[in-house]
Parts: sequence; structure tokens; C-alpha cells
Amino acid sequence: KDVSQDALRELIATGTDVQSADFGGISLDGVDLSGKSFTGCNFSHATLTDVKLDKCRFRMCFFDFATLTRCSFVGSDIQFSCFAGVRVDDSSFENSDLLHDNFNGILASRTSFGDSDLYNSRFVMASLKDVSFRNCNLKKTMYYQTTRENVTFKSSNTREAIFGAGENPE
Repeated sequence: KDVSQDALRELIATGTDVQSADFGGISLDGVDLSGKSFTGCNFSHATLTDVKLDKCRFRMCFFDFATLTRCSFVGSDIQFSCFAGVRVDDSSFENSDLLHDNFNGILASRTSFGDSDLYNSRFVMASLKDVSFRNCNLKKTMYYQTTRENVTFKSSNTREAIFGAGENPE
């Protein structure tokens, strides 16, 4: 079901569980969605600026080709979700469970995934600049054909991650 800006604000004010909502193409600025649960929701081509999504739960949600600027997903539980082709700037996914997620083709700058569990997630053909994966669980996390500039994996288990030929950070 399509969700208008007004309907979204009503959802934010009254509910915590959002299922099968279509937020495709929506523009949100300065909204606090912290603590909400989203299942099967579409955020494709959305523009989120200064949006707080801390301690949210996402299952099978789609953010394909969205633009995320100064967004916070701190302490969130995001599983089986797709961030393919997303542009993410000045944002944080710190202290989060990001399990089985697709970050293929993302353009990320000044973003932190620090202290997160990225088990079996994918960063194929991603462009990463000034990105931190400090102290992360990277078991089975794939980094194929990624472009990296000033990316840190300090204190992360990079030996359990999967890198393309010649791409291992060690």
C-alpha cells in the first residue's frame, strides 16, 4: 500500500509495527522513526535526510537506490534487507545487527558500521570512502571488486571475510 507523507506521520505517531508499506520515492527530513519495526517495506528511491532509525527492526525491506544523508541506524536489527545502489553519506550503522543484507553497489562516504555484526552480508562492487568497519564481525561478508579509500577494518575478523583477488586489507 502506498503511504503518503501525512499517512507516514500518522504511522510514526501511533504505531510501532509497519508491514508491507510502500515508501518508494518518499522524501523525509528530520524525522525520528527510532524503535519502529518494519517488515516487507519498500524505501526504494527514497531520500532520507537527518532521519533517526535507531533501535529499529527491519526484515526484508528494500532501500534500493535510496539516498541516505546524515541518517542514524544505531543499535538496529536489519536482516535480509537490500541497500543495493544506495548513496549513503555521513551516516551510522554502529552497534547494529546487519545480517544477510545486500549492500552491493553502494556509494558510501563518511559512514561507520563500527561494532556491528555483518554476518553474510555483501558489498560487491561498492565504493567506500572514509568508511569504518572497526571491531565488526565480518564472517562470510563479501567484498568483491570494491573500491576503497581510507577504509578501516581495525579489530575486525577480516580473515573470515571474503575478498576478491588482491583486495584483502591485510
